[in-house]
Amino acid sequence: MIKAISVFIIVFVTSTFIYAQNTSGKIHYTVKHDWVKKIMAVDYMSKSRREQYQYMWGSSSEYTEKSILSFNSNSYFYEEPVDEDSNYGYSWKSSEYYIFRNIQTNSTYDVIRFQNKLYVIEDSIQYPKWKVLNDLKEVAGHICMNASWYDEIKMNKVIAWFALDWPGSFGPERYGGLPGVILEIDVNNGAQVITAEIIEFYKSDSVINKPSHKKKFKKINEKEYNELLLKFINDCKKQEMPYFWGVRY
Repeated sequence: MIKAISVFIIVFVTSTFIYAQNTSGKIHYTVKHDWVKKIMAVDYMSKSRREQYQYMWGSSSEYTEKSILSFNSNSYFYEEPVDEDSNYGYSWKSSEYYIFRNIQTNSTYDVIRFQNKLYVIEDSIQYPKWKVLNDLKEVAGHICMNASWYDEIKMNKVIAWFALDWPGSFGPERYGGLPGVILEIDVNNGAQVITAEIIEFYKSDSVINKPSHKKKFKKINEKEYNELLLKFINDCKKQEMPYFWGVRY
């Protein structure tokens, strides 16, 4: 543990100046899903029901998507899945999921489709309560340390790997709040893994605009969103139905 902390302090301090010049760019992530592992992690379903779903999916339970996180010194924007034909633009698809965070104002503008309704979450940025661990590994050319968090609403065990040589509190999806940029997220031991593959830095600060659209949406805050999630997941428990068939994992 002491050795890991020492490595973190040395790398973090020496890298602060280096990344001060690299405050703008894009991180390209690969998002891997495993439906069988997702089903087996749903402990409120009976063993027989989980095994039934496992048999249904068989060997075709895995699939991969691409996502991208654009960042500058003031804000960042995460989009998944990326439509290659849109040139990574802010295209509005049927499965809308756009995470926009303004670091300067500590505010969110998260666009999420939930139960076929479009919501925009506007609130202050609220991060998971991480427990920093002491394991180290390399992700996309960066030495990373891990941290854990248990999502009490979705009942997910989350492991984040954050860069020791890249100060920053952002990451993919709605994850953030660690002393380094999050380059990998592992949910429920491989049920979903988001891994940085390519990182681009720009010499000048790029412009990242808040998403704009003409679709009807309901504006809510973080507390209201969590209440919607909790109610939906409780209903899924009663029906022994996987909650992620109606909301994002």
